[in-house]
Amino acid sequence: MTWYKSIGMKIILSVVGMILIVNGTLAWLFLGIQRENLDHTIYRTASLLSETIKTSIQNDMLENRKEAAYKIMEMIGRQEGIEKVRVYSSEGKILFSSDNTGEVGKMVNQRAEACYGCHSEARPLERLTTSERSRIFTPKDNEESHHVSHRVLGIINPMYNDSGCSAAACHAHPKSQKVLGVIDVTMDLSEVDRQIASARRQVLAVSFVSVVAICIIVALILFHFIESPIKELVLGTKRISGGNLGHFINVTTNDEMGHLATSFNQMTLDLQNAQKQIQEGIRNLEDKVEERTRELKATQSQLLHSEKLAAVGALAATVAHEINNPLTGVYTYIRLMERKINQGQYGPEEIAKYKEYLNTMRREVERTTAIVQNLLDFTRPKDPVRKLMNLVKVMEESLALISNKLSLTNIEVVKLFNPLPEIQADPAHMKQVFLNLLINACEAMEDGGTLTIRSDYRPDSNTVTMSVRDTGTGIEEKDLTRIFDPFFSTKKKGTGLGLSVVNGIVLRHSGKVEIDSTPGKGTDFRVILPVG
Repeated sequence: MTWYKSIGMKIILSVVGMILIVNGTLAWLFLGIQRENLDHTIYRTASLLSETIKTSIQNDMLENRKEAAYKIMEMIGRQEGIEKVRVYSSEGKILFSSDNTGEVGKMVNQRAEACYGCHSEARPLERLTTSERSRIFTPKDNEESHHVSHRVLGIINPMYNDSGCSAAACHAHPKSQKVLGVIDVTMDLSEVDRQIASARRQVLAVSFVSVVAICIIVALILFHFIESPIKELVLGTKRISGGNLGHFINVTTNDEMGHLATSFNQMTLDLQNAQKQIQEGIRNLEDKVEERTRELKATQSQLLHSEKLAAVGALAATVAHEINNPLTGVYTYIRLMERKINQGQYGPEEIAKYKEYLNTMRREVERTTAIVQNLLDFTRPKDPVRKLMNLVKVMEESLALISNKLSLTNIEVVKLFNPLPEIQADPAHMKQVFLNLLINACEAMEDGGTLTIRSDYRPDSNTVTMSVRDTGTGIEEKDLTRIFDPFFSTKKKGTGLGLSVVNGIVLRHSGKVEIDSTPGKGTDFRVILPVG
C-alpha cells in the first residue's frame, strides 16, 4: 500500500486541515480584535490630545493672543507621532498649520476627509460624536498629504461659540454663530501598523509552530496506537492467507486495537482447529477411499475374470460351431467315399463325383483355416513391420486375388484412383484389411452390383483415404455401433472377426475406419491412414 493511501496519512491530513481552519479562524479573529483595540486606543489618544490642545489655547484665544495659541499648537505638532495640527475657520479657511508648508490662508474642500463628517448633508452639523470626528486615510485618500506613505489618523475638534467666548471683549463673531472654527489633528499610524504587522507575524509563526507540533504529536500517536497495530494485523492476515496459521499478534493494549488483536488470535486458533479437523477428515476419507478402491479393484478383478471366462466360453462355442460345420461336411464326404470304395463302385462317373467331393472338402478345410487364422489374428495381433508402400498398388493386388469371385458374382468394379503419396505401413497387414473389406462387399452383393474403389489425399490433415463402397444390402443403424465388436455379425455364416481384425490393424497404424451405410442401398468403408 502506498503511503498516501494509508489510514494514518488520511487522519493526519484531516487533523491538519481542521487545525489550519481553526487556527486560521482564531488568528483572523485575534488580529481583528487587536486591531480594533489599537484603533480604539489611538482614537482615545487623539481625542485627548485634541481636547488638550483646545483647552491649552482657550485662554489665549479668549484674550486674543493668537500668536501664543499658535506657538502652543506648533510645539505640540512637533511631537513624535503627530503629523500636524491645523485650525480651520467655519468657512473652511486654514488659519494655522504646524506643517509650515504655505497652506495657511487656503480654503479646504468641504467634501474632503476633514470636513466630510459635518458637511456630508446639505446643512452642516453642529455636533458630532467622537467616532464621527475621526477618520483614517492613506495618501491616495488625501490630496493634501500626498507625501505621506503610511496610514494617518485625523480627528477634528470644533470650537463652539459658547457663552464665555461670546461675552468676551474681543468677540468678533455674532452670538448666532455656533461654530467658530475647527482644530484638526493628524497622527502617524506607522507604529500602529508595525505593531499589527508584528502581531500578524507572531500569530502566523505561533500557528505554524503549533500546526507542526500538533502534526508531529498526532503522527506519533497514530503510529503508536493505530498505524503499528494495523500493520501488524495486515501482516498477520497475509501470513495466514499464505498458510502460516502459527502466526499470532502480540496484545499490548486494552483498547479497541487490543480487542481486535485478541479476536484475530482467537480466529487463528479457530482456523488451526478447523484445519486439524479438515486434515483428520481428509485422512479418514483417504483411508475410506483406499478401502473402497481395494474393494472395487477386487470386484473389478472378479468381473474381468468372469467376463474373460464368458468371452472364452463364447469364443469356444463360436469357434466350435464354426469349425464343426465344415468338419461335419468333410467327415460326411469321407464316409461316403469309403462306402463307395468298399462296394467297388468307382467308375468314371464316380471318380468325377469323388473329385467334386474333394473340392467341397478342400473349400471347407480352407474355410476352417480362415476361421482359425482370424481367431489367431484377433487374439495375438502382430506388430506391423512398417516400410514405404503404395496403397493403390496393394489395393490392385487385393482385387486381383478375388477377381474370380467378382466375376462369378457378376460384380462390376469401378476404380477411382487418385495419386497418393507413399506411406509408412505394413503391406501384408494392409492387404489383409483390403481383402476382408472386399470379401464383405462381395458377400453383401450375392446377386451382383457395383463395387467402387476410390483413393484420395487430404493435404490439410496429411492423410490418405481408401474407400470401398458396395451397392449391397447395407447395415441397420442399430448395428453400426457394434460392427467392430468381436463375434458380432449380420451374416448367417459370418464369424464376426473380420471387421474386428480390420479395425485392430488400422488402429495399430494410427488410423481409423469410418462407415456410412443405408439399408437396401449399400455400405461405404473408408480406411484413413496418416502419411508420416
